[in-house]
Amino acid sequence: METSLNDSLTLNSSSLPTTLEKPATVVIPDTSISIYEIRSNRRRLFILIILAFSGLLLPFSDSVYLPSLANIEHDLHASTTLVDYTVSTYLICAGIFSLLWGPLSDQFGRKIILLLSFIIFLGFTIVCILARSIIVLLIFRSLQGAAISASLVVGQSAIVDMYQPDTLGFAMGLFLVPFLIGPILGPFIGGILSNTFGWRSTFISLAIMSVISALLILIFVPETHHYRVLQQLSRDVKKKCKHGNQTNTVIVREAHIILKPRFVSPWYPFLALSDMTIAPHVAVCNMNFTALFISLTLMSNRESQEPYTLSSLHIGFSYIPTGVLALLGSLTGGWISDWSAKHFSQAMEGRLILNLIGTLMCPIGLLLYGWTFHFGIHLALPLIGSTLFSFGESFMYSSTCAFVNIKKPAMAGSLLALINAISFVCAGIGIIVAIPLVTLVGFGPLLSLVAGLSFLLICISLIIVIYQLRSSKLSLVCPNELLKATSLGICTAQSEDIISVQWF
Repeated sequence: METSLNDSLTLNSSSLPTTLEKPATVVIPDTSISIYEIRSNRRRLFILIILAFSGLLLPFSDSVYLPSLANIEHDLHASTTLVDYTVSTYLICAGIFSLLWGPLSDQFGRKIILLLSFIIFLGFTIVCILARSIIVLLIFRSLQGAAISASLVVGQSAIVDMYQPDTLGFAMGLFLVPFLIGPILGPFIGGILSNTFGWRSTFISLAIMSVISALLILIFVPETHHYRVLQQLSRDVKKKCKHGNQTNTVIVREAHIILKPRFVSPWYPFLALSDMTIAPHVAVCNMNFTALFISLTLMSNRESQEPYTLSSLHIGFSYIPTGVLALLGSLTGGWISDWSAKHFSQAMEGRLILNLIGTLMCPIGLLLYGWTFHFGIHLALPLIGSTLFSFGESFMYSSTCAFVNIKKPAMAGSLLALINAISFVCAGIGIIVAIPLVTLVGFGPLLSLVAGLSFLLICISLIIVIYQLRSSKLSLVCPNELLKATSLGICTAQSEDIISVQWF
């Protein structure tokens, strides 16, 4: 073995009694393995797809009944304002409680927290199905958001657990596809359901989806938290030794840096906002995410008015183009982020530069969307504006999540929770503010203001990225020096002979 592995964790049957309290992983003798390699690529992709489907529930639950807001208002004899508040309070509670789910998953594990959140969400959804007053619906819609916010925060943390930094951008982009198209997919499906079976059927669909997600996670998704995975592998070694089975040498590269998790205060991640290499990029994501939910909520109301007067079914169909572009934006954004990280490697911020340029479509799309709706122009033009905006928003979101994880890996779960919390709280407050403002000033001026704020934040973020790239010095290592470093045990590059082991 190379000297570079001396500080790694090594177990065998003779040393087992003194080292069992430390986590380890079993591999072929004299072969090291990374914590990221204990599952095959196919297995990781399968887990990612299940987690992505589960994460769909958070935005889908918020938007699935947007086409039936007028029906809820009539059926529950409620005001338009109170009905619209069921959307905003859901988002605010989702944002606040997402700060709690991340630390809880670090402390108790990803899987148990996901299952618990889906069970709680199912109970609140059943109450919403049976609600006979707008107050009951408002309260339990808020509790729904608080419960299901774990699906995104904990799901993202699990993706970080499974993928190395050089592939994390694409993996995060793939995971966020359902999350970013959920706000658009929800009205489409909700329009069909409410038009056919009534608005309560939208909540029945949420209950069914939560049961399916919980079962998939229970059966197919293992615990991914590094410390707990290594603990499980250590128990497997102990069990084999107890039964007299031969135990191979155990070496895991990251063992010395994987520490026992401890509960982090929910407000602790806010300290990261003092880092000016992170805060502006988070602000861009939050601004565009807020604009997304404002535009989605106002779109449903505007399309039911003159000169459009669309039914709930047709309102749902109008969200399809926006969803398709959000899907493309998330996938291409993650890939572009990984490509940029390799070609602008002087600084970590290099992975953001092309995504920031692409997200300039957000203010352009908002201006087109707002003013065409303002003057009642043919529906095709506001839909073009909304598709441009949705592409730009999803194009930036996945790359920012990957960047934050790589920038501060020790706070990855907490920072993801922070991004989600601020995004949802701002979106909820934005809807509360936008509803009376659109009545006072109209679509065009309101969305022009939002577009201006988005453009300003994008420019600030771009300036910081360019400054970081220019001020960073790229260190070049010649092949001979690299070979020498490897022979001395300084370099821990992965050998091509390492075999990936499927444990779960």
